Amino acid sequence: MAFAAPDANSGARGLPVEEVPSSRPDSGAPRPSLDVVDRRLRASSSTRRQAKVLKALGALFVVGAFGVTAAAHTFVASDQQRIDALQGQLGQALATQQELQVARAELESPSRVLAIAEHQLGMVSPGSVTYLSPVSPGPSVEQSGAKAARAASASGQRSKSGLPAGGIARRNTATSASSHPGGQSAAVSRAG
Repeated sequence: MAFAAPDANSGARGLPVEEVPSSRPDSGAPRPSLDVVDRRLRASSSTRRQAKVLKALGALFVVGAFGVTAAAHTFVASDQQRIDALQGQLGQALATQQELQVARAELESPSRVLAIAEHQLGMVSPGSVTYLSPVSPGPSVEQSGAKAARAASASGQRSKSGLPAGGIARRNTATSASSHPGGQSAAVSRAG
């Protein structure tokens, strides 16, 4: 029997009232029992869940670190193999270069060149060697014209056409050098 709140029929006396069957469809099903949950218990289960998540994340981090380390070691090992191959190629290239330098020195040797010249090309050594003494060719045509132009501008002479005497000397130098074998001396004499 249950006590209900006083209503208008029963008055304020608090007499027992019979329960009225409810119109809910699940009225025949047993109700779950409601218990008070201790907050400490709830906090400890939450802490346990967080600890499990942290452990899983830690394990994932460790596995990831091992994976990155293995990848780095693989990368270093492949680079080392490539470096070793390149060093081998470099050693072979240096050996080939040394062999070629020795072969070049043998090909350039004076005794070999002399033997080829005498036997294959039919050349003979001269009986005597005559050395020529160097000859001074004198000033060039351009230098002579420039010298004459400076001399004419220094004296202030002008030709009939208004050009300095050096301009005439250059023109005469160009024509006289090609027409006379001693063109330089002729050009200097005309410019002066």
